[in-house]
Amino acid sequence: MGFFSRTQDKSGEIMIGLDAGTTKVCAIVGEVKDGGIDIIGIGSAPSRGLKKGVVINIESTVESIKNAVQEAEMMSGVEIKSVYAGTAGRHIKSISSSGVVAVKDKEINQGEVERVVNAAGAVAMPIDREILHVIPSSFTVNGQNGISDPRGMEGVRLEADVQIITGDSTSVHNLIKSCQKAGLEVIDVLFEPLASASLILSEDEKELGVALIDIGGGTTDITIFQGGCIRHIAALPVGGGSFTNDIAIGMRMQVSEAEDIKKKYGASMLALVREDDEMEISGGDGKPGRRVPRRHLIEILQPRAEELFTLIKEELMESGLHSSLVSGVVLTGGGASMEGMNIMAENVLELPVRTGVPSGIINMMGIAYKPEYLTGMGLIFYGAEEILADQSSGNSGKFGGMMTRLKSWAKGSVRF
Repeated sequence: MGFFSRTQDKSGEIMIGLDAGTTKVCAIVGEVKDGGIDIIGIGSAPSRGLKKGVVINIESTVESIKNAVQEAEMMSGVEIKSVYAGTAGRHIKSISSSGVVAVKDKEINQGEVERVVNAAGAVAMPIDREILHVIPSSFTVNGQNGISDPRGMEGVRLEADVQIITGDSTSVHNLIKSCQKAGLEVIDVLFEPLASASLILSEDEKELGVALIDIGGGTTDITIFQGGCIRHIAALPVGGGSFTNDIAIGMRMQVSEAEDIKKKYGASMLALVREDDEMEISGGDGKPGRRVPRRHLIEILQPRAEELFTLIKEELMESGLHSSLVSGVVLTGGGASMEGMNIMAENVLELPVRTGVPSGIINMMGIAYKPEYLTGMGLIFYGAEEILADQSSGNSGKFGGMMTRLKSWAKGSVRF
């Protein structure tokens, strides 16, 4: 999950992103300047109250949020008061809709676009669903379809095809309540993969077809882009925590130690490990540590990695879009940082695979290069898009392109 808030600094606009996931809560502070973002503070705390992307214990979640925010405040000198909250996981669903309006003055302006998108998003929802975003797929002017941005065009009839992203109402409101109890005002709730995509996917990738795979602690989120917009979303109940639990059971150790071993020695394929590679593990109960072959660990991790990417491939095939992923797959999330995950993914998915690398970030303090911090940085970047678009010339280039492709209407509030 993720959030960001704004405050003003003498040298530029400050954005704060908080990624609250199954295994950790991470707060990242960024300053928008010189056409990019400078990361100036990071805070992290173990996550105690979330499971599979959903709040299961409000008090524990509140404590984790407070700890991460306080650490980020101390490093950056920025006070965090209000936030945009983000969500992901298996409770997220997506549906398609369309709407049409008559153009009043023949030339289509911002107001006309807002009206037609609001009309397309005016869909009756079950009481247990909450609309997070209404995202335009394309526009049609006087019967001419496939238009990405109709502003400035002339016509009398404007239509919009949109993708509506919804979340479980209980999950969304429990997240909001946790933030409020932590002393943070919630401005709005956002779908996290949109934020990550704005930072690590190019416009060409989203146009040609790409799958963003976020391997988190409790779930693996799959978001497919094609034609510049979201075409499919899904979440699998397997993540980095599944690898850790396998190690804890297979090597008979505490989960915390298993997590450390995974981060230090983990790899997804035996082919990446030499026969004489060893690792040191503690003896427990005050006993001296011992050295064991690293292959013992990889023999546990490889089957889980194969299972994960097999499940991902099945989801891509069921979506009907596997063969359309011209740009392949982009991996992100903490689980993507384990050695060999990109190679394993290519072998199983039979698609080109790369690990997501943030663009538009001026300075990332070294630690923020890790995939597990990309969601937090993506939230900062998503919130800063309008500022960065103003700094780019003539609404062109990377930032300007995103403003016309990645449009978000959260709870009826249009941001174009």
